Amino acid sequence: MQFDGLHAVADYAALYTSLRQAAFVDLLRERLGAFDVRCDEDNRVVVFASDDAGSGSDGEVTVVRCRASLVAVVEPSAIVWGWAHPLGDETGLASRLREAGARLGIDDFTSPRVTLPPGPSRDLADDPADRVIDVIAAAAVGSTGMSPYCTVRLDGDDRGVFLLDDLTLPEPTFADFATGLPRIMGSLAVNDHRVAIHGMAARRGWHISWRTGTDGGRSPICDVTDGRSVARVNFDRRGRPIDYRCELADRN
Repeated sequence: MQFDGLHAVADYAALYTSLRQAAFVDLLRERLGAFDVRCDEDNRVVVFASDDAGSGSDGEVTVVRCRASLVAVVEPSAIVWGWAHPLGDETGLASRLREAGARLGIDDFTSPRVTLPPGPSRDLADDPADRVIDVIAAAAVGSTGMSPYCTVRLDGDDRGVFLLDDLTLPEPTFADFATGLPRIMGSLAVNDHRVAIHGMAARRGWHISWRTGTDGGRSPICDVTDGRSVARVNFDRRGRPIDYRCELADRN
């Protein structure tokens, strides 16, 4: 994957973003069952509607509306940042990505339009656009502190990435983090999984410690704890997670 500049911000927030997104989808499924999503561009609202919205009984929740801020539009060949797109807001939430780029010297954030690679590399997921959106979303969450996000089909093949700013979700617990690692890390769109774990611990105020493995330090090990429970991750020489262990304290 290209976009090393984006990854410098996105990797740090990627694991947190993924866990928040999982909680968001669970909430929508609990309220709506199967659902679809559309964007009310005039009112800057994203609407999640149950597939059975027209036949629900009285009092049944069939629609969830969220205020939305456009952070990027992914076109077939480029990323257009929300602050530069006609549907976006030049001085709104998306401008924080531009500010982060100026502060950190990341050209990918300060250019209104970023050209996508001509073709996916062999290690990408089946749909490279999904991978790009994952990176954009994590970079947006990392730059603004706001989550969750959603994607909406716009005109043609364009896809809008929106941050939602009026939805209350519980923060990921240590148990969410520790038990979700084996499932999430294999598909996480990051350049460095170690940064993702470190960023998650920092975000939640957990203690993280690093130590060398048995091969002279080329395969690091990290331990993360909230003071009661512990998660341990072993990495290979390329910084990829290869083994997980967790000891969860009794929460009762």
